[in-house]
Amino acid sequence: MKTRIPLFLLASGLLVAAAGNSRGQAVALLHPEKVLGSERCEECHKQEILAWKASTHSRSNSVHRDAKTKDRAKEIAAKMGIRNVNDIPSHPLCTECHFTRQKVNNTLKVISGVSCESCHGAAKDYRDVHGDKDGIPSREERQKRSKAAGMLYPHEIASVAENCFSCHIVRDEKLVNVGGHKARSDGFNLVDWSAGEVRHNFYDAQYARNEKKNLETRIERKRLFHVVGMLLDLEHSLRGLARATDRNGKFYNTMGRQALAILKTQLPDVITKLGGEGSAPAELVEIQKIGAATKLKGPSADLLKAADAMAAQIEAFGKREDGTGLGALDPLLIPNPNGKAYVP
Repeated sequence: MKTRIPLFLLASGLLVAAAGNSRGQAVALLHPEKVLGSERCEECHKQEILAWKASTHSRSNSVHRDAKTKDRAKEIAAKMGIRNVNDIPSHPLCTECHFTRQKVNNTLKVISGVSCESCHGAAKDYRDVHGDKDGIPSREERQKRSKAAGMLYPHEIASVAENCFSCHIVRDEKLVNVGGHKARSDGFNLVDWSAGEVRHNFYDAQYARNEKKNLETRIERKRLFHVVGMLLDLEHSLRGLARATDRNGKFYNTMGRQALAILKTQLPDVITKLGGEGSAPAELVEIQKIGAATKLKGPSADLLKAADAMAAQIEAFGKREDGTGLGALDPLLIPNPNGKAYVP
């Protein structure tokens, strides 16, 4: 997911933009007053927490102190007008993606790096319902109520992955063009990165729990990761193009190259492998048509319209598809995990 950059310690050393996200409960919408902290998850998910603590996610709040990143962090921060490196944890350019904050007695404080709630939603409204096996014996009912209260479940691949892309693809043009931040995490790939140090699979396909083994991701889910990751990458690249004001800048050019590569090569390849337009999932064919009708150097309004239309198709695909019919994509799923997965 080539030289590997640990999650959230990006090659630039700091800062992913905090500009608002277009949809979903992305990290930018993680309201501190609803954050409970990983300790409340640990009561039922001890192995998941151990896996998280072994990952770079849990340490992303140290980018301004870590010997490997602090100089670069200070350099980028200074270019963005943050003169004191100690202000990084409280600055909106940094907090949304590198830190988890909690509001306690009307005071905001950093409680960790990228956390459970960064990916699965602030837990205040759903935590008790999610874990109430005695009061709500039906797993389906618990899920229904938890989702209504803001929880993003792992099987909702498109919704959870939206959080990944909302941080791993930078949303602030100035942060890239002026601050010198990378426009996207080097080598970011949903299949590879989810298979590495962030992997925490302790439930099998039948939802039976096994705390002694961090399970490999099932092939059906890897297929979905590949397709959904590619489509979200396209959507976010188009939104980046629409957001750009300097069409000669690094931000614009990076987003444009990625969108073009997906539209001209990656997406057509997937559709071809799945049998062409007559056999491939309708959502993929529709996204290809939307892309073909969109000028990458066109007006921002057109780019945003295309991204919104694609978002609807991605959501529909993620909810409908289970991966069993995507076996033709298996040759594309050569694993190259980003970091080492936790072993209990």
